[in-house]
Amino acid sequence: MDSKVNLTGGVLWSLVVIVVVLTYTGVKYASHEKLKDLCVKYQNDPQSLPSSELDHTLSELNDLRLSNDAENSQWIESCTGLVMVEMKSRKFAKKLQKPRLDIAKEK
Repeated sequence: MDSKVNLTGGVLWSLVVIVVVLTYTGVKYASHEKLKDLCVKYQNDPQSLPSSELDHTLSELNDLRLSNDAENSQWIESCTGLVMVEMKSRKFAKKLQKPRLDIAKEK
């Protein structure tokens, strides 16, 4: 009886480990496909990319780029550049708006 319990416990834990591994890889793969779709969607209109997602998107792209997947490297580099340029553009636009507000307050 005791050996059956141990065997059943071992099988159940093995199934748990298998499910966790498959879920993790499935989430990673789905995340990469989501990134690719996001890059295609915003390629012609990067200004519509939500500001709240820029840092997160860049972080995920960097993780993907570091995974050494040579097959996908071209779209990853292109999308990374797109996100970085958009981030810099928005930061620059904020700096330009700041002095205008100060001048308006002085008048």
